[in-house]
Amino acid sequence: MNILSCLQGAGALPFADELLPFAERVAREALEALSPTRCAGCERAGTLICQDCLTALTLIDPRHSCTRCGAPFGDLLCTECSVEGTSSAMAEALDRCLACAVYAHPLPRIIKAYKDADERRLAPYLAELLYDTALHAQVVAPDRYGGVLSGADAVVFVPATAAAFRRRGFDHMEAIARPFCELSGVPLLDALVKYGHGDQRELGREERRERAQGMYETVEDVRGKRLLLIDDVITTGATMAAASAELKRAGATAVDGLAIARVW
Repeated sequence: MNILSCLQGAGALPFADELLPFAERVAREALEALSPTRCAGCERAGTLICQDCLTALTLIDPRHSCTRCGAPFGDLLCTECSVEGTSSAMAEALDRCLACAVYAHPLPRIIKAYKDADERRLAPYLAELLYDTALHAQVVAPDRYGGVLSGADAVVFVPATAAAFRRRGFDHMEAIARPFCELSGVPLLDALVKYGHGDQRELGREERRERAQGMYETVEDVRGKRLLLIDDVITTGATMAAASAELKRAGATAVDGLAIARVW
């Protein structure tokens, strides 16, 4: 299974133009004429994610990744989990963790374009990347990631804070979760609320861990469910650990984590 195949032809919109209302098609064509689509990874014209950027992704092999924190090459000795702190918290909270690729070119630009530059057309393609990652892991590493997708009772996404929602105008992981659930056939459960404010991207490991504590609340019934928790980027693991711990506190029997990228 080729994980890059899910993004071939990413310049196309997720739904055929002829299915769109006439007025919307005209508006999109006019917008395209004024501001042509460019690759979110390298600014090449004509496609949302170009072939060169797809090829440049540093994919994480699920046969050798760390099942506790998703880091590459962590099957024997994980350099991330050996750091005292958050990764060990992930191991306690998450049953398994899986990530598609290392957070390196072109993913930082693509994710930033999606989250901060309002390129919402990327959502279905990022969803498909997550979906292909889970399917691929089940096939090539069934002893490690068997049932990570097919065995899930529901998909839960790590939500944005109210402040981030107001700033962006949408919840970036909810927008990915919905097409992901359509692809997988696993129901979506909007189970978490996230409190707090501020961007965590500039915080260190200890600051992230402290801020994540008590940040989440479960607002749906998750008792007895096996959940697949999705997020965009795992940095120290504080977010995944805190969200998973809260879901288990509310009665979830198992929580697996799935992310687009892993900082390493």
